[in-house]
Amino acid sequence: MADILDDAALIDALWLMQETMRGDNVSDIINYVDAVAKKNMLDGGLSRRLYTDFHKALRLPEDKLPLDPWPAMQAQKAARAPAPAPSIPAGRSFGGYMPPQEPVYAPPVPAPVPVPQPVFAIPAPVPVNPVKAQQPIEQPLVFGALMRAALQEVQRFHSAALIEVRKDALIELERSKVPLSERPAVRDAWDRAAQHYWQIDADLAVLAELVRVLSVALTKAFGRVGADQILSRAVEVAEQLPEARRYSPKRLMFLM
Repeated sequence: MADILDDAALIDALWLMQETMRGDNVSDIINYVDAVAKKNMLDGGLSRRLYTDFHKALRLPEDKLPLDPWPAMQAQKAARAPAPAPSIPAGRSFGGYMPPQEPVYAPPVPAPVPVPQPVFAIPAPVPVNPVKAQQPIEQPLVFGALMRAALQEVQRFHSAALIEVRKDALIELERSKVPLSERPAVRDAWDRAAQHYWQIDADLAVLAELVRVLSVALTKAFGRVGADQILSRAVEVAEQLPEARRYSPKRLMFLM
C-alpha cells in the first residue's frame, strides 16, 4: 500500500488492521482491503490489486519484510493525543475564586503493559487439484454469473471480438493449471460462450484459474484497462445474487 497511500494514511491503515483484522483468511483480507479503499476513496481496480499485493505480503519470508512499522504507529498516536488541560497553580485565584489548599490524593500509576506487536500467520496456498470434497453450491453459481456477465457484455458491445476472446481463452487454457479432467467441460462452455450457463463442477482454485484465463483473453482483446472494467462490471452483477452474500465473487478475483 506504500505506493498508493501517503505516510499518514498508511499509518492509519496499519492501525485499522491492528484494531479490526482478526484473521488472515480470504474474507478477512477482502473486508480489510475494502475498508481501507472506502476510507481513502480508492477505485475498484486498485482494490483488486491490493487484494493480491496484501496476500503476497503476508507470505513474504522474514528477511524480506519491511522495517517494523510499530514505532511509527506509536509516534503518530502520541502526536495525535490531546494535550492535558492546564491546572491552576496553588495559591493563585481564578475568576475571584481561591481553590482550597488541600492535598490531592494521586492514585498509584500501574506499570505499563507491553503492547504485543501484530503477528501474521502465513496462509497455506490453495492447491489447484486437491482431492475433491463436497463444494459449496454458491461457488459455481457465483462463478457462472460472473462469466456470463462478462461474456454477454462482450457479445453485446463488441460482438466481433468474441471470437478472438474465445480463441485466446482456449490457448491460455492449455497453458493453465486447470486439471486435464476439467478441460472438456470448459471447452464445451467456450463453444457457446455467451449462451452457456457456465456451471463448472470444480473447486475454488480451479474456478479462480478459469477467471484468470478469461482475464488474459480480455486483456489481449481490450488491453489491461478495458479488461479490468469488464471484469469489475461482471463482479457487480454477480454480487447481486443472494448466494454472493455467503460467497463473494471477489474471492475469484483475489485468487486468480
